[in-house]
Amino acid sequence: MLGPHIAAAELTRLAASPDAALRASVAAHPNTPPPVLAELGAEFPAEVLGNPALPLLRLAQPGLLAGWPARTLEALTTVPGAPDWLLRLAAAHEKIDVQLAAVTRTELPGDVLERLSRSPFWTIREYVARKPQLPPGVLAHLARDLDYGVRLTVANRPGLPPDLRHLLRRDPHPLVQAVILLAEGERG
Repeated sequence: MLGPHIAAAELTRLAASPDAALRASVAAHPNTPPPVLAELGAEFPAEVLGNPALPLLRLAQPGLLAGWPARTLEALTTVPGAPDWLLRLAAAHEKIDVQLAAVTRTELPGDVLERLSRSPFWTIREYVARKPQLPPGVLAHLARDLDYGVRLTVANRPGLPPDLRHLLRRDPHPLVQAVILLAEGERG
């Protein structure tokens, strides 16, 4: 739809078009300026991630996407097949919505899970505790979390290692203790 030699100024103007298909074409165009991509990314995340200039822009400006709006990073993170570098960026983001977009993905690299397990938001840490596959040490870290809801989720995991069952049996919160004792009673 858009020619390969269209100027950045024209792409910036077209980005304000009421035509969604035209805006999507602008998001995918390699001459689109980064600030325009940052705005269009919330509406057209797949097109921005597929933009052939994005790798070059990231190489030229390594912190480029860290300055983009949270709503854009959230949308980019939800795109199927979002790259690991983006998931790492989302896991380290200060906004819970961006971290939530990352933690709710089915597959996450171990280092992203590790980062999310140390989130300042207990809801993110609790979501990590539900993940079936966790890197070594993450489950033990979450079993000692300050929030009892995170520890409760850990206590409810099937196949909990004996050392963590023992630790949680002595948890300061009675609900965590009860879950462990109930599970042990069902096994015994």
